Amino acid sequence: MRIARFLSPLGARLGLVVADGQVIDLVAAAQEQRLDWFVPAATDLRLFLAGGVAHRDMASIIARRSQLPALEMASLRLLAPFEAGSKILAHVVNYYGHDKEAKVKVPAKPFFFQKPSSSVANPGDTIVAHRASNKLDHEVEIGIMIGRVGRSIDAEDAFDHVAGYMVVNDVSYRDFQMNDGYPDLNTSYGKNWTQAKGLDAACPMGPVLVLTDELREPYPLRKQCRVNGKVRQDANSSDMIHKVPALIAEVSKGMTLWPGDVIATGTPAGGGLGDGVWLRPGDVVECEVERLGVLRSVVAADLSD
Repeated sequence: MRIARFLSPLGARLGLVVADGQVIDLVAAAQEQRLDWFVPAATDLRLFLAGGVAHRDMASIIARRSQLPALEMASLRLLAPFEAGSKILAHVVNYYGHDKEAKVKVPAKPFFFQKPSSSVANPGDTIVAHRASNKLDHEVEIGIMIGRVGRSIDAEDAFDHVAGYMVVNDVSYRDFQMNDGYPDLNTSYGKNWTQAKGLDAACPMGPVLVLTDELREPYPLRKQCRVNGKVRQDANSSDMIHKVPALIAEVSKGMTLWPGDVIATGTPAGGGLGDGVWLRPGDVVECEVERLGVLRSVVAADLSD
């Protein structure tokens, strides 16, 4: 099952992707069938995911019975499969090669930073080349969407808490990250993860959420990032060093994971961090993960800075 989140004249709602490029509006279909009790779950991704298999089965039934015409995905204003207020927990180096270009060692155990929900960008939104940074970088990643609440989750139970997967671009501002001009900060306080990873539009997500009934584990999947058609990153998720169970087990220690929370699983080598080729206004960035789709963004200068 694939879920699209999109903007309607009455606000955000969910759609069931029934064919390549076609979506059933679950709100309209539920109302058509006088199943108004399902409308809240069809407008809030967290509520939909919290209902687990029951909500997925109902969505399938509603879509199958609907007499309404399917919507063309190309005509929709797609939104990130994410609700404001949920957590975004992102892993540092999780592929060999990225450790070398980042000039760091692979962490012995999973290690995370947090991106604010205010950094989320929708499919097709611009990536902002803020004037405060001259080193704008891309990172194609697989995002894990949590579907079941849990804390201190055992690794063997981790997949029971996963709702699905999507493409994430962990946009990074490397001069902030490395404290350019302030090397003493790295020694005393460490890297500046907050600004490096959390500026506006620094977390494009989408284009859809692929649920675990269609994809149980996110490997082996080929993943690429292309800039203006040129391949910059090309790897396979099977090369992930710390896999999903280890990531969830570690990050959930003493921290409750809620339906709608996202874990970004790390990026392979190939960004500007390695060769100094940074994104510029006008660049077209395509992050693609096999079976999850293509997340396309255009880089634009922020004239409000």
